[in-house]
Amino acid sequence: MKKVQFSNFKHKVIFFRVFTMLCFVMLILNAVVSVKLGGKMLSVGEAQIPGSSLNGCIQAVMALIGIILVLTDHKKGLVAFCIVMGLSIVGVVRTIIVTHNLSIAPGAFNAVIFIIAIALISGQIKYSNKMAETDSTTGLLNRYAFDRDMRKVLWQGGKGCVAFIRIEGFSPVNANLGRRYVDELKNVVADRISSVIDSKCTAYKIESAEYAVIFPKADDVEAVIDRTLHSIEQAITLNKDGVDSNCYLAAYAGIADYGESAKDADTVMKHADIAMNYAVKSETEKYCRFNDELKEGMERQTVVENMVKDSLKNGWFYLVYQPQYTVEDKRLRGFETLIRMNVPNGEKIAPSEFISIAEMSDLVLDIDTFVLDRAMREFREVCYSSGNTITLAVNISAKDIARSGFAEKLLGIIEDTQFPPECLEVEITEYSFAEEGNRTIENIKILRDNQIMIALDDFGTGYTSLGQLMNLPINLVKIDKSLIDNILRNDVNTDFVKSIIYMGHLMDAEVIAEGVEHDNQVECLKTLDCDFIQGYIWGRPMEYDEARELAFGVYDRSR
Repeated sequence: MKKVQFSNFKHKVIFFRVFTMLCFVMLILNAVVSVKLGGKMLSVGEAQIPGSSLNGCIQAVMALIGIILVLTDHKKGLVAFCIVMGLSIVGVVRTIIVTHNLSIAPGAFNAVIFIIAIALISGQIKYSNKMAETDSTTGLLNRYAFDRDMRKVLWQGGKGCVAFIRIEGFSPVNANLGRRYVDELKNVVADRISSVIDSKCTAYKIESAEYAVIFPKADDVEAVIDRTLHSIEQAITLNKDGVDSNCYLAAYAGIADYGESAKDADTVMKHADIAMNYAVKSETEKYCRFNDELKEGMERQTVVENMVKDSLKNGWFYLVYQPQYTVEDKRLRGFETLIRMNVPNGEKIAPSEFISIAEMSDLVLDIDTFVLDRAMREFREVCYSSGNTITLAVNISAKDIARSGFAEKLLGIIEDTQFPPECLEVEITEYSFAEEGNRTIENIKILRDNQIMIALDDFGTGYTSLGQLMNLPINLVKIDKSLIDNILRNDVNTDFVKSIIYMGHLMDAEVIAEGVEHDNQVECLKTLDCDFIQGYIWGRPMEYDEARELAFGVYDRSR
């Protein structure tokens, strides 16, 4: 049932006041007619109209105004109408007493009937509005009520905070237990939110997995939200067929102030939504309060995201290739593919920035597809001419490698480009195994079965256990530049790199060091039995023509 409402609270108030005044004007007109005419007749040309009939018409108009008032505000409208009609009844009774004329007595009876009728209409509207404003699952107020209340407090000049709370973890419960148990979880979450917040605050259920709270004051909001999130994330016991199951949900919140920096509802809700999304994507924060720095960051994110879209559409992306060599004899192993953006306005955007922003959405999947297709088309000739001895390494995002069907997509690109699969090396990070690890491993196994090599970047960052690392089906372990930069600083750093190389070999994989820039680093890596190096000391990233010339030069000399 749709709720009767005004989109603008200010307009609603003005509308209500105008019709209330009109109702009082009709009351005064009714009193004047009663006093002046009483039981007399009003002559209009040849027609004779009884005064009581004129009173009845005026009361009918008042009843219509009463309906409009309760449609605008069922509670205040009923009160205003009862006052007006009550005064009308008093006026009728007074006139009867003074004039001893009972001909206008039906006017009082009509007024009572109108009051009862308007009261019934008001009650029905109240019930309809309650149903329209209440979430049927949790019993909390819903998005309609939140929008109304938000606009109301802003119109009244209030200053406080709004918190959006997002819950994650409903989907596995729905898949394993069913929707009824998800509804039970949502009820528990609603109860826990309501039990923590102050009685002056109001909780709402605004989306399937989102709640909101309006705080009339900004004091201690972060502490309250912290307690709320902690409460939500405690174990929830569900019973199915007599078996108890403990369910755990993840909760994140975004907080936005209203009344000063944000004075309209849309802006406040946008700020809260931005802060909540930041908290969801953050690896360290469970809640975030909107501020200017966050606003600037989100604006920059939007700008870069649009640049990524335009680059994919208009061909502004291009590839460069950094050579990799054997440590022992500086023999060319292959190239790592790196993406760059060439925006027409000349603005330089670092790959670390636009890739991290693309990873927040599915744009990174489009980038992966572009790089795979372009790199394999460009390097196909080089690989065939080298007798399939050149390796082409391509970075794949954690989101892509963990998707169902990724392996099939990659094999399809290989078929389209006619690229030799044994020359391709897919480079992934350890984070790829943090979520959907089983699916990632399934994709890797399919790729390995098709002669594609797998390289592991960010080795040892802690996203997987040592036992899992030892069983990963990989060919190459990459040592990050940050470790190479400090390899000669002290014995601890040297031994740490040595242990990574040892573990890589223990996994039956080769090891490559990234970011090598100095001769003493090369000599150190030789003594540690590192297999390959990649860095400015032997080769900077280069465009395809230069990489092709380098590869063909090596191949020609070998002949």
